[in-house]
Order: sequence, then structure tokens, then C-alpha cells
Amino acid sequence: MTPRPERRSEQATDLRVIKTRKALRDAFISLVRERGLAAVTVLDVTERAMVNRATFYRHFRDKYDLMRFTIDSLVADLAWRPVPSDPSSFAFQDAVDHTEAILNRLAQHADLFQAVLALGGGPRLTLKTQRFVEEIIRHRLDVLGDLETPIPKEMIVPILSRWSTALWSWWLMEGMPYPPRDMAVYVVTLLRDGPLACLGLTGWAASEGAPPG
Repeated sequence: MTPRPERRSEQATDLRVIKTRKALRDAFISLVRERGLAAVTVLDVTERAMVNRATFYRHFRDKYDLMRFTIDSLVADLAWRPVPSDPSSFAFQDAVDHTEAILNRLAQHADLFQAVLALGGGPRLTLKTQRFVEEIIRHRLDVLGDLETPIPKEMIVPILSRWSTALWSWWLMEGMPYPPRDMAVYVVTLLRDGPLACLGLTGWAASEGAPPG
């Protein structure tokens, strides 16, 4: 069936919007890498993207609005991969591979993320990333089904997402001192074993401080 004329017009408009926003985002990313966020102006972005200023302001209020859009789009694209239906796939190596893929994606845009964190855009980036990680964890837990845990799951999921995000932020702000693969192993080991065990504090008996029954 041939789309109605008004539908074709809507589709063409949607495609133009997507194309324009992508051009502005890509120009913004390349300029931040070259000059740093503070030095980039709206005029710089429009010239690099080859669009006029009026077009820019139809889509974004200012460069910081474009920065927020860029963060959201990059976080949404942080190496999401479908969760396998086999619960046994939720293993250490699988978690390392997934984390490494995310870190590699972060590394590709490290200049932008570092600039965002340094200029106070960290809260938005952190919140978006935490929600992204929580989605992955909840999705995997759904695959595994009902699990008995020593503390409520609604406490575990946000803690894991905050730890992951804090570690990624530290890694970026410190200039990525470890290769993505090594960092992925460290992150997953900390999440699996907990900070006390990673510090060598393993002498506590399981019965000590047991949660209320």
C-alpha cells in the first residue's frame, strides 16, 4: 500500500530532523575533541555541520542543550547487547566481555565525557548511565528468574549500578590508566566479590551480622 501524501511528508520531516540532529551532534563531538567544550561555540558547530544558526535554534536552545542531547544519545548506544536466554550465560567472563564493550565505547568518546564531567555535567551523565546499567541488571535477573538473596533485590540493583558508574567515572577522569579489558575485570571482580573481600577482609563469619529473619 502506498503511504498517503501527508504520511510521506511526516516521514520526510522526521528523517530531516534525525539527519540534522546527527550532523549537529557529530560536529559538536569533533569540536569538543579538538578544542575542549569551553571553547566551542554555536557558530563553530553550525559551520562544522554546514547548517545555519536558525536551524540550530530550531532544535537546541544552546550548546549545553546540544551537550545534553549528545550525552543521552551516547549513553543509549553504550554497547547494549541482547541478553541470552540461557541463565548460565550470566557468568564472570560474560560480564567482563559486556563491561569491556561498554568501556571501549566510553573510550571512543572519552574527550567528550571527560569535558562533561569536568564542567559539571556529571549528574546527568551519572543518572543516565545508572539507569542504563539498572536496565541491564534487571533484564538479566528476569532471565534468571526468582533468586533467593540475603538482602532485598531492590537494594542490590541500585547499588550495583552506582558502583559501576562510579568506577567508570573514576576511570575516565583519571585518564583511563588501565586498558578497557583490565578495567572490566576489576569492575566485575569488585561487583562479584564486594569491596571488603577485594581488600582482603575475608575473615568475617557468615553468621555475623546476619540480616533479620
